[in-house]
Amino acid sequence: MNATRAELRKLLTLPSLRRTALLTWAATVLLTYAYASAESRGDRLGDNAALGPLGYTQAGFLVLGVLAATSEYQEGDQIRTTLLAMPRRLPLEAAKALALAALTLPVAAATAATSTLPADGAGWTAGATGYLTLTTLLAAAVGSVVRSAVSAAILLLGLYFVAGPLLRAGSTASAAYLPDTAALDPSHGAAATIAWTFGALILAALTFRRRDA
Repeated sequence: MNATRAELRKLLTLPSLRRTALLTWAATVLLTYAYASAESRGDRLGDNAALGPLGYTQAGFLVLGVLAATSEYQEGDQIRTTLLAMPRRLPLEAAKALALAALTLPVAAATAATSTLPADGAGWTAGATGYLTLTTLLAAAVGSVVRSAVSAAILLLGLYFVAGPLLRAGSTASAAYLPDTAALDPSHGAAATIAWTFGALILAALTFRRRDA
């Protein structure tokens, strides 16, 4: 638990994470207002309008995870100092994931509530909170493997906003296997999101264990 607390304190000191979280929540507020305005005009918003804004603002959680994971590999190479303090890599990787989850959960809950409650989608709030938290952990795992914030962000945003929609358009059956399906329909996409997240975390842990700092 000491390692988790240390990692959490470290994350809380990063201005980039605070700015990303605030901008993501603010974007959700604006999109929720836009969706509410469109609905009042009688525009068709799909089956789950309460989840609509989250389909866009999940990008902020992808960036949040990437920044959290890659911050130690930027200027100063802080990861070496971290490894001197805690050389056991697998417990360290677990502590990082737990700390990030603890940091993300309240932000995800606030963002999910902002989108779902005004649209009478209270039933989706818990699922959306879980989805956004898992998405952040998945992004952090990718960032840990790639070690470059820009490269990891491009890879993830391309998967979620380009490759995913194209695959769904070409084959509806592929939706069940994509990590972002739960953003559109939590009841059918939760298993894929969980599998992708834990798979990415395992890959990140094994990669972190085997290679040099």
